[in-house]
Amino acid sequence: MLQSKWVRILVKIILIWLVITVYFYFQHPVVYRCLNIGANIPMGDGQLLIHEIQVSNLDEEQRNTWLENEEMPWRIKILYKLHERGLPLSWQNPVYKVLMFYSWPPLADDYWTYRICGTYISPEDIETSGSVLDKFSLYIYPALNGGGNGSQWEETLRNAAMIVTRGKIEPQQLDQHLMINIVDKENDRTTRLVITPQWQKERLIYGASRSNQYKSPAEPVVKFMNKIYAGEPQQARDYVLTELRTKFPLPDPSEQLNEQNIDIVGHLSWIDIYNDYLNVYRMDAEVGKPSENSFVPVQKLTFYIIIDQEGNYKIIDWKPAD
Repeated sequence: MLQSKWVRILVKIILIWLVITVYFYFQHPVVYRCLNIGANIPMGDGQLLIHEIQVSNLDEEQRNTWLENEEMPWRIKILYKLHERGLPLSWQNPVYKVLMFYSWPPLADDYWTYRICGTYISPEDIETSGSVLDKFSLYIYPALNGGGNGSQWEETLRNAAMIVTRGKIEPQQLDQHLMINIVDKENDRTTRLVITPQWQKERLIYGASRSNQYKSPAEPVVKFMNKIYAGEPQQARDYVLTELRTKFPLPDPSEQLNEQNIDIVGHLSWIDIYNDYLNVYRMDAEVGKPSENSFVPVQKLTFYIIIDQEGNYKIIDWKPAD
């Protein structure tokens, strides 16, 4: 009898926890993603490739206001107190994720935030002191704050930058055609793309993912080669297109770089068709030793990359550099 009573209590506690968990799951923001837009816009001597549109009801301005004020969110305060009481570093990220899950992220009502994500490829190396976003503006019409709010990221690729532009849009517009305006400031030319988006809905459990904004064709190449030099060839295949992984050939690491940290740089180009794949990126990669002064390439390889159905870059082929 006593045992049966405790079982019932335990079941009730689990059911209450499940109800609370489901409730908080639906308190988190959503993001709608339109993938594989595949637009290639000439931009002077370079080209702008538009990959993805993201629209989210997360109110990022309200979420970040604590950075400007003295008052910080309760979950940050709890994490600080736990850290002061000796919470191991390995536990801090999981604990923070739990605190983030059981909270109420700020949600926007009237206007949601959109992002247009793409890649700008230049025929020449890009100067790190400037911004490629000075060359053009990219925005949805009609919308708010279009064209003037953007950022870029470049690291591995010498001649390309991953760009993101942001603005505000009414959620009702998601059911309509969207017009993307691309304004070439240097040549005083405007290109308009009218698309019928097919949205994929996702739930942002831990807030907006910054990494998703700056997806790069170089990312799978860097991770692939790092696994090769770490002696983990099977893990390297994770960055290959799924249907090609089983028989995908792997490059041999250079003996000059054995048991050393490596650095990878490269140049990016875009081609219409490669081995029956459309919209393919070619990365001429150089592998060498990290250096503060000058990079000395030891191994040169050419990789071919596409965007898969989930919007991730994957390798489809490689060969020794010409």
